[in-house]
Amino acid sequence: MVSYEPVRGMKDYYGEELYKIKAVENAFIKTVKLAGYQEVETPILEEFELFALKGGEELRNTMYVFKDKAEREVALRPEFTPSIVRFYLNSLQHLPKPIRLYYIGTVYRYDEPQFGRYREFRQAGIELLGSSNILSDIEILQIITEIYRELNLIDKIRIKINNISLVRKILTKLNLDDRSQEHFLHLVDKNKINDALSMLPSSEYTELIRSILEVRKLDDLSYSKIKEEIEEKYKLNDLVQDLNQIITIRNIITEFGVEAYIDLGFVRGLAYYTGLIFEVLHPSVSFSIAGGGRYDNLVELYGGSPTPAIGFAIGVERTALVLDNLAKKENQPKIGVFVLSDNAISYAIKIIDMLRQNNYITTINLKSASVTKLIPSYAEEGYSFLIFIGKKEFEEKSVTLKNLRTKEQVTIKEDRLVEYLKQII
Repeated sequence: MVSYEPVRGMKDYYGEELYKIKAVENAFIKTVKLAGYQEVETPILEEFELFALKGGEELRNTMYVFKDKAEREVALRPEFTPSIVRFYLNSLQHLPKPIRLYYIGTVYRYDEPQFGRYREFRQAGIELLGSSNILSDIEILQIITEIYRELNLIDKIRIKINNISLVRKILTKLNLDDRSQEHFLHLVDKNKINDALSMLPSSEYTELIRSILEVRKLDDLSYSKIKEEIEEKYKLNDLVQDLNQIITIRNIITEFGVEAYIDLGFVRGLAYYTGLIFEVLHPSVSFSIAGGGRYDNLVELYGGSPTPAIGFAIGVERTALVLDNLAKKENQPKIGVFVLSDNAISYAIKIIDMLRQNNYITTINLKSASVTKLIPSYAEEGYSFLIFIGKKEFEEKSVTLKNLRTKEQVTIKEDRLVEYLKQII
């Protein structure tokens, strides 16, 4: 017998829960379109190697991977960025830079299901390809704050930021190859700092990394200490530039009206990040609700010419979880239409079409119970008005309108119906 339950880790959505998801998506689309981004759609199914090449340990271990009928190893997309880069390399390289793209869709990861984590979930994100300018970093962060302002969450969220190049440059000086760096950052991301540091050779640079990772919230005192170490003890002036750049970005985005802080021990699970990284946090949940960063080497890694890039993805369901009652439904009345005579069917359909063209939610009654019994049922379902159309109304080109809130019932000519509704709503 077929189970009525969805596959484990998947979920059905309906009603208020789905409304909040759509509210997040609509706020996202409105904001990114105003910022000049164009929509792109990519396949759910891609070659496994596209994601495995630089996705990171955790991503590789949680992908849905299988062989198709032609024995090709394929995967359900666990995120969008590699697909966007592939699409760029295949179709968009000839366009002037920078290129601004956005997407919305489902992704799949074989994680252990829990609150806020499902195996199928939605991401809405943007990618900006072709600019290494600090203004592109700021543009991305400005857009993400505008989305959460549109959702009335700007005073609740915090943005955690870092520059991953600080640690990456030191790991390179310690002669760690890409795969070893990836594993080191994976351990740090899982808060296994000592395990990560145990990978490193005994070196003064190892102690510098330890010092950096311990700064979980950069303030004036910790900045002075780290800056002095980097400049005077290690003579790594380019790291000071990276540090100052992230401070500049932090200071600018706080002017957007959002709380932002620098966490030098913060890394993200994806292995392709090269510079700025960030996550959006909300006090009501323990996980991030959005995140992103700079990935300047990914296009080149896939065989393209050097193309700096940056982007972010919003966890749509995760953001919907923190909306509570902030996503308010439109004050849009629902109208039920009762056809009381076969002769009036065509006329009733005309009335319904007119109401819908004027943006009124209108349904035709399909229930077989008596009108007297159905009126309370429609009121419970949130209907504001009922319209009755019988032989008399058809002949007089009118409708009988019942206000379910005031209990008032009036007869109105067809040509005055919309004007009357606008006056009383």
